[in-house]
Amino acid sequence: MTPADQDRSLRLNRFLARCGYGSRRSVETLITAGRIAIDGEIVHDLGRRVDPLTDRVTVDGEVARLPGEFRIYAFHKPAGVVSTLRAQAGQVALDSFRAEAELPLRFVPVGRLDAATTGLLLWTDDGALAQALLRPARKVWKRYEVAIDQQLVPTAQRRFADGSIELDGRPCLPCRLLPDDPLDGRHWVVELHEGRKRQVRRMFSEVGRRVLTLRRVAFGPVELGRLKAGGFRRLTPQEVAALRTAAGQPQS
Repeated sequence: MTPADQDRSLRLNRFLARCGYGSRRSVETLITAGRIAIDGEIVHDLGRRVDPLTDRVTVDGEVARLPGEFRIYAFHKPAGVVSTLRAQAGQVALDSFRAEAELPLRFVPVGRLDAATTGLLLWTDDGALAQALLRPARKVWKRYEVAIDQQLVPTAQRRFADGSIELDGRPCLPCRLLPDDPLDGRHWVVELHEGRKRQVRRMFSEVGRRVLTLRRVAFGPVELGRLKAGGFRRLTPQEVAALRTAAGQPQS
């Protein structure tokens, strides 16, 4: 490798992360699992360097490329779909929806929704943006519509707002709770900027209420709107700019 080649070469994990396959640490699992090939040869060396101009890197047979323009899509996740990219026994996963939409393998979802939760899930090939959006320190709000089994009393409502609900031994950050139907007290809009496992359901359980339905309707400035279940739509330039601003990321 000449000095010029060395200057433009990248470590394999960094190259894959820039191609949108995940963080540098997460893409190392692809390497160790033997899913990465360079010029047709499977590689397991985490320290391997590649030249984006001359080396042909593939992930599960698909050529990995540094995108000239990152893309972001909104997806309406249906009920009963698990937020994994590979189907497991008896489960419907996200890979079939990605294949139907003809999105390349480098596109991955930003975060997760549990199987019973429906609504907005973002997809992108920009790994850095995906990570920034999920950092609690960025305080990117996610908005949910919730139906519960019984009315929520005022004392329980205050616990959402003052951060006194604890999960896993740690208090939840204060969130916004607004009545979606003031007349029955069972329909609410919740906005939070954390992303703990099944957080909304567990928070309501902590105040003695069971969630009947849960749908995410916004992620930062991006709204679900009328997107049909199972459908994708590419974000507009205005939405992308607003999302990057929310994540503290420069415009690409």
